[in-house]
Amino acid sequence: MPLNASPNARRHRSSGFTLIELVIVLVLLGVLGAVVIPRITEGSFRDAAFAEQIATAFRYAQRLAVATGCEVQVAVSSTASTYSVARRSDGTDTSCGTVGAFTTAIVNPAGGGAFAGTAVGGVTVSQGLSIVFDGQGLPSPNGGSVLLGNRSIVIEADTGYVR
Repeated sequence: MPLNASPNARRHRSSGFTLIELVIVLVLLGVLGAVVIPRITEGSFRDAAFAEQIATAFRYAQRLAVATGCEVQVAVSSTASTYSVARRSDGTDTSCGTVGAFTTAIVNPAGGGAFAGTAVGGVTVSQGLSIVFDGQGLPSPNGGSVLLGNRSIVIEADTGYVR
């Protein structure tokens, strides 16, 4: 540029973004996408996982009741966001109880310990339920539903089918 050129001519620059500016924006968007998006969707995955655990507990309790001929209870608490599977306290491994409370925990077949669980990571049960499956696998009292997050688990009254 000649020395006698006007100051406006020296400052004139073509409009647009430089390559380095575009790269920085893309890197920032990538970092935000990697950090923020999983946080947003994580809650729905936890809801789904806990809902599946509860549905599995209902299905297992029904099958166990049919296999043993004994009553089996699944209790889902909305106050503590927990579930448990139990049999009557006056029963033994070889005979069914008839009048005792459902306080004897059923062992989880996937591993030792009680067949029970507690919600974690902000998952809450908004509507609990307590169902007893009889020796024929029928629910008492007449089915019902458990609500957690945007998911529901329904136990059909006539058949005990869990969906």
